[in-house]
Amino acid sequence: MIQADPPPAPPAASEVVVARSDHSSVVASLDLPLTLTKAGRKEELTVRRALFVTAQVLQVRAAGGNANDADDRYRWKLTGYLQRQYCLRSLTGVFACGEPQVTALPDKAEGEGPVTAVAGDYPLAITAERDLADSLNTRSEAVFAADREAVVDPLLKAAGVKVATIAPPRPRRR
Repeated sequence: MIQADPPPAPPAASEVVVARSDHSSVVASLDLPLTLTKAGRKEELTVRRALFVTAQVLQVRAAGGNANDADDRYRWKLTGYLQRQYCLRSLTGVFACGEPQVTALPDKAEGEGPVTAVAGDYPLAITAERDLADSLNTRSEAVFAADREAVVDPLLKAAGVKVATIAPPRPRRR
């Protein structure tokens, strides 16, 4: 289950929340199929990884303001994440996955802007989200390679298994 950061700081007591929007979007994903060996036995492992961005937007209005108030503002907070999940294929062919592991990345953005005449239109937040998603997508191969080196390979080594074969990774991009 993808879980977002806590929402942006609540508005000051002099403001009320008019609208709130939260969503997540996958930027890039990569399945890494491996054949592992230990004590003469072989197992098929697939490491599923995805980069995603969570977006949280709050529209606020001055306390006592009216619905036509041109002073409404919106605030956004964007965060990049890496999700990793280990999946095994059993001898009977059943494919089962463990609990997903989610790691927050240093890729973040936040800001504030004035509300436009169109309700729910937050152009600065949309542009910032697109920029963050494009940045993560461009660097996805490097992020996945670093994750393999720092997390996946040490886990396999600690488990005492050897990688017998590595099928070419299958990236899926947005």
